[in-house]
Amino acid sequence: MLATDSHNLTRLRHLLKTHHDNAVHEAALFQKLLSATILRDFQSAVRLVQAHFPRHLERLSGDLLFRIGVAFYQNADIEKARHCLELAAAREGSWQHKAMLLVSRTYEATGNDRRAIAIIQELLEQQPEKTFRRQAMKRLMKLERQVYG
Repeated sequence: MLATDSHNLTRLRHLLKTHHDNAVHEAALFQKLLSATILRDFQSAVRLVQAHFPRHLERLSGDLLFRIGVAFYQNADIEKARHCLELAAAREGSWQHKAMLLVSRTYEATGNDRRAIAIIQELLEQQPEKTFRRQAMKRLMKLERQVYG
């Protein structure tokens, strides 16, 4: 079975490389390859997304975008993290408020505290669950002290 799986991954990689002329087909192959890669090794899946960034992200689920965004954030790839997390935050799901909180952190990391404040305020307007509300309020107070004294 492993030999077949490995062969299928190799075949999918080859097909992805050779189908750049058909965007729809290429996107479908990317999704298949990404799904198969995630089952074997999540970090390899993150590297696959990185190699094709930002192509095909719009076709990924919010949950997967969130997980990949977190991986980029943990690897200090702030711009890629922000891109994935903003897409995840725009989609309904259990990850949405977490994604928004991390998007604000990416703006903080690049010195744009005012934008980070705006993201947190937007998050609070959405009435997140108690845990995220507390985290967001704490972060907002800290940032407002830094920015406004």
